[in-house]
Amino acid sequence: MPFVSFEGVDGSGKSTQLARLADWLEAQGEVVVRTKEPDGGRLGADVRGVLTRERGFSLSAVEELLLVAAARHDHVREVIRPGLDAGQWVLCDRFVDSTFALQVHAADAPEELFRVVTAAVVGHTFPDLTFILDIDPARAASRRETRGAGPADPAERTRDFEKIRQGFRLLVATESRRCRLIDADQDTSAVALAIQAEVRGSGLFPQD
Repeated sequence: MPFVSFEGVDGSGKSTQLARLADWLEAQGEVVVRTKEPDGGRLGADVRGVLTRERGFSLSAVEELLLVAAARHDHVREVIRPGLDAGQWVLCDRFVDSTFALQVHAADAPEELFRVVTAAVVGHTFPDLTFILDIDPARAASRRETRGAGPADPAERTRDFEKIRQGFRLLVATESRRCRLIDADQDTSAVALAIQAEVRGSGLFPQD
């Protein structure tokens, strides 16, 4: 069954749009697994705790990459793969593309390391369709300030969100078969309808 991921800078609406698509699919009679990174699986909460903990030093991009990869290895085997094997849709808030945009394109983790680690961790379990929710970083920051979210990653204070945005856009250009750029700076319902239209046109959704 289809594996769909949602990507974009924090505040782009990934969690909201994942929920909207999941609700829509379930209304069509589909069974959906809703998950996210790095929280999914048995190690996710612990890894998020390490990433968001205040400390006297900053984690390097390579350290972040390897921590997220450890959680992803477990996530794929304990949540994503079982759902797909059971014939369920799997919708994931962030996956390997976030690692590329944050730790590789916008930071200094070697792309070769990313490719090797991703191959070992993910194997053949890769999204069939990825939505890149595109929004101006300033608008996304305003959303983050008003949403009342939980503890943030301390690294957010120094991240170059425009460079992260461009990393996601690069993926749309280089992996156009899988990635779809969605204008996230519009009404939530309009974004949801655009995503539904992409799913219907992708060949993944059973046609009426």
